[in-house]
Amino acid sequence: MKVQVKQLAMIMLIMCVVLTGCMGGSSEAGPQPSPAPQASAAAETKQPSGNPLPDASQTVYDLKQKYDTDNNPGIMPMYNVDQDMEFIFRFNTDLGPEAIGHTLSVHTDIKALPESKVGTLEDSQLVDGKSVYSIKPLGFGVLASDSLREAGGSSWGNAPVYYIRLNYDLDAATPTPLKQPIIIPFTVKSDLPVPNLQADISPDGRLSLVWSEVPGAESYNIYNASHITMENTNEALSGAEQGYADQRPLLIATVPGTSFNDFMKDGRGALGIVDETITSLQNNNVQGEYYVTAVQGDKESKFSASVDTVALSKQLPRTVASEDNFNLNLFKSAGELPKTVPIQYIDGSKAPATVIYDTDSITIQQSGPTDVQFSIQGTALKGYVQVEKLTDADIASLAAAQSKGANQGYVEPKNNTDYVPAPDVPTIIDNNGNAGESGDNVIDQQKENTRSKVDEGNKQAVPASKIPATLIHADSALEEYLALNLISGKTEISLQAFPEAQNARTLMDEVEKVIYQNPLILGFRGYSYDYKTLTLHTEFDDPAEVILSKQLEILAEADKVIAAAIKDGMNADEKQMAIYNYLNDNTTYDDAALENAKQQQFKSVDAKFNDSFSTYGILVKKVGVCMSYAHTFQLLSDLAQVPSMVVTGTMDGVNHAWNKVKIGGEWVNVDATNNETNSGLPYLLYNSNDATAANVDYVMDNSSWLDHELSQFQATSNAHDYYVTHGLEADSLEAYKTKLAEQLKQGKTLVVLRVLADTDSAELTQKTAEVIKQYDASKLANAGMIELGSYVAIQL
Repeated sequence: MKVQVKQLAMIMLIMCVVLTGCMGGSSEAGPQPSPAPQASAAAETKQPSGNPLPDASQTVYDLKQKYDTDNNPGIMPMYNVDQDMEFIFRFNTDLGPEAIGHTLSVHTDIKALPESKVGTLEDSQLVDGKSVYSIKPLGFGVLASDSLREAGGSSWGNAPVYYIRLNYDLDAATPTPLKQPIIIPFTVKSDLPVPNLQADISPDGRLSLVWSEVPGAESYNIYNASHITMENTNEALSGAEQGYADQRPLLIATVPGTSFNDFMKDGRGALGIVDETITSLQNNNVQGEYYVTAVQGDKESKFSASVDTVALSKQLPRTVASEDNFNLNLFKSAGELPKTVPIQYIDGSKAPATVIYDTDSITIQQSGPTDVQFSIQGTALKGYVQVEKLTDADIASLAAAQSKGANQGYVEPKNNTDYVPAPDVPTIIDNNGNAGESGDNVIDQQKENTRSKVDEGNKQAVPASKIPATLIHADSALEEYLALNLISGKTEISLQAFPEAQNARTLMDEVEKVIYQNPLILGFRGYSYDYKTLTLHTEFDDPAEVILSKQLEILAEADKVIAAAIKDGMNADEKQMAIYNYLNDNTTYDDAALENAKQQQFKSVDAKFNDSFSTYGILVKKVGVCMSYAHTFQLLSDLAQVPSMVVTGTMDGVNHAWNKVKIGGEWVNVDATNNETNSGLPYLLYNSNDATAANVDYVMDNSSWLDHELSQFQATSNAHDYYVTHGLEADSLEAYKTKLAEQLKQGKTLVVLRVLADTDSAELTQKTAEVIKQYDASKLANAGMIELGSYVAIQL
């Protein structure tokens, strides 16, 4: 998928085709949470692959000692407690009056900050000279449904998961605030299993709610909470991080199946269909947050985790901006037809989108105007315009100038974990995954159960690896434990020793960071967590022995590349450039792999393309997609001792992977996929700050690192950006003309500049033509020009 600058009779503005859609096959008083740690040491200093291997005989306990892990194991999650459960905490000392109000709290978000605190009734008393604290629900709880209100009494509510925050040491002989609070997840027992709800966005930008089937469910209720306004702004609600403070979800539909997109409840799938030729609206009435429950007779499950459409707004187009709506307009000639139009999204924001004209369906009228059907790329919007004068040559020229743009979607690892555990998961789990003995105090029981489980789990052996320890990215015992198991291709991983990972939110965050930051985890296809057995189940493309064979091939080839590309005396900047240039000169993008994934709706890919989604593709086979590029760049950077990381997100609304490299105190953006060989634009994103990346629609998501640590990877300075350091950035149209003329005088046949001036395409085209005409008027007829954000490329 290269940008091809077409030779036309005039300078045509076409959209640049870039390579995306290619990721492999998602203060209060008392002690506070510790600040986010510094960036991984593993990401900053790497040694050649000849370094020692990890200790082949170490246990989980050894790993914890390596990271100086707190010996306090915390308390395991407590699932399926009663709706009005009171939690009692017995301390080993008198905490004193200063601890009252600062010892316990309940939250709806795992960070357990004051904003997510829910209303509770708390009590403290002395028993035999030692403090006993209790905490129970106040009122109807959060996300209360009509049925909860009708039932009366106190309840925790309908939130998917709650988190107890414990700020003092239970066992200390004197009042001892914890350096880091203990967070204890719990769920309220549901009458039926809770559906796993997800957002499904189609290639044409339409939202559907999809969820897992619940055995025995007769129907499913869809609830919505939103701010009602007269404008299309889709304002954010108070979600889990704010304790759902302003949310009261309302029932909007009951359906028999496991998907829903009829947000207008008119059977049109939220489309504004005028007739078979015109669709003027999509995602109509999509707003706020959605929840789903399972229903069987008079039983209803608790709420699912929500789909927050505010966070998805920039992926959900609604209509063509009213002031730019050209549907049914009459144009004198094909040259007047707009190439892009502003699209309005469900939050009211706007962004340009490419217009695709259906040249195959045009029938030229001998008298009167000719109808020309169009659609808006990446949307379901369509219509038609009329052109007074249209020829066969116009149609051919129009077809040649049109770009199909980047493909949407990608094959990503599947998370099949129940966000809310099934009702049959015991609150206290014995060693066989069954319910433990009941007692008076669930906290005391789970505390002792946790110690027993963790002690047993600490004795488990960690997989020996043939991968050098310096090539394993991890910042905690849990991360290294996961990395070693996944690198080894283990399909069952016990999490008995890690209570902090025994909930869906933390587990997803940790697994995603580990798989994206470790290039030698190959062919990872999906995972699920068994709450009863405390086991993570994983799926890979290949068996462990094949994975190992490929890893050894990767390391051997990586050593060859480093030996050839990296020279003695190179500094970090020179090493980074050598790696980038090697990938540009020796590898190509696998269009066939992406097309195969597209044919399967990006849900899977044929086995013959699996390698193109991992490090093996680009490094060994020299062909792959963006995740293969990002992981290969990461591995080679590790070996060359260049601090880097993999980043996930979107480009132009399409899922994409690239890298960040640390220069000074900032992490700047580098995209090895969209190099000159693949995109036609040299160094499109190279040592660029976040604003420059955003200008070409790169948006970083939170999958590649722990959510609460992402802020440390920002880049504000553009001092090291390729276009800045090479004098290829123009801050005005006159500066653009001057720089373009200079480049042409040097004999350049491809010139790429970045223009910061506020200008439109027509004006830029005119200035470009003026410069080319002054340089060599004979070149003008065959010249081509493309734009991508602020980048302008001219091909002679």
